[in-house]
Amino acid sequence: MYKLIGSHTSPYVRKLRLYLINQNIPFEFQPINYLEANDALYLKTINPINKIPVLIIDQEPLYDSRVIFNRFNKKPLSIQDENIISAIDGAMDTAINLFSLKRGGLDISNSQNPYIIRQTERIDLIFQFLRPWIEKVNQNPKQNWDFLTMSLYSFVFWANFRDMLDLSPYPYLKDFLAIYADCLGVEETKII
Repeated sequence: MYKLIGSHTSPYVRKLRLYLINQNIPFEFQPINYLEANDALYLKTINPINKIPVLIIDQEPLYDSRVIFNRFNKKPLSIQDENIISAIDGAMDTAINLFSLKRGGLDISNSQNPYIIRQTERIDLIFQFLRPWIEKVNQNPKQNWDFLTMSLYSFVFWANFRDMLDLSPYPYLKDFLAIYADCLGVEETKII
């Protein structure tokens, strides 16, 4: 059995939990809170990148959600699918960075900081790029519940939960969350 180490709230961890559940890959989930001293120290001892998720395979750690996915994925992704997952991960990285800045006390809502402006623009550009794909996969959710849609679901749910994404300009994302809300693993991996 595999051991997946991560937090309940991380969208990177959640997308892997969804994937493993849907692939019937047995795993034990070990939640940690890397903001707590003991868990932060533990994470540093098992992952030199110092981030989650980490998958333990025969007592050996495997880092990064994309690498973990590739360990189990039987069918290589197409170039288009690689670009989609890169875009989703890019939006996720950006939103998590902005969330960390906000949590650290920086007012990101009215910032004239070029870095923050660029990050905010990046998320919008990514959603513009993803829109045709999202509208297409929304047409047949049971067939399209895969690592890509699991990644997007995990990110959009997290960003909405953390108030990092206003969904009103993106009705297709609201639809996406509603359409995929009852897919296998969603309830079991819900942010608590």
